[in-house]
Amino acid sequence: MKKIVLILLFSLACQLNYANSNDPLLNKAKELSSKENYSEAISVYNQYLSKTEDKNLKNVYVEIANCYYKLNEKDEAVNFIKKAITNYGFSEEDFIYNDTLDTELSKYALAIVYDDLDTLHNKYIASLN
Repeated sequence: MKKIVLILLFSLACQLNYANSNDPLLNKAKELSSKENYSEAISVYNQYLSKTEDKNLKNVYVEIANCYYKLNEKDEAVNFIKKAITNYGFSEEDFIYNDTLDTELSKYALAIVYDDLDTLHNKYIASLN
């Protein structure tokens, strides 16, 4: 039974990643970011956020945070990390293991939000009820 549940969860995760990777707006934003056109990437990411029906946007918020960090807008980057925590359950482990999060931003943001991490995560948990 455990194997069946794990297979189903893995399949669902793959489908969510596949669905996100095929969205033209999301692909455009990622392309702009990879070309270091961070301001335009933020704009396209925000368009995606306003139009998507996707319920798990944690990595989109992380991508936006990365863009702001690259533009040296560190406060705004941290704000988007906080939104990822309170809205999508971004956790302390994500600061370490999330492949999307820029390594330097991870260190910076964790240092900034560390004392508030439990409070922010509790807001996420409360939103689930």
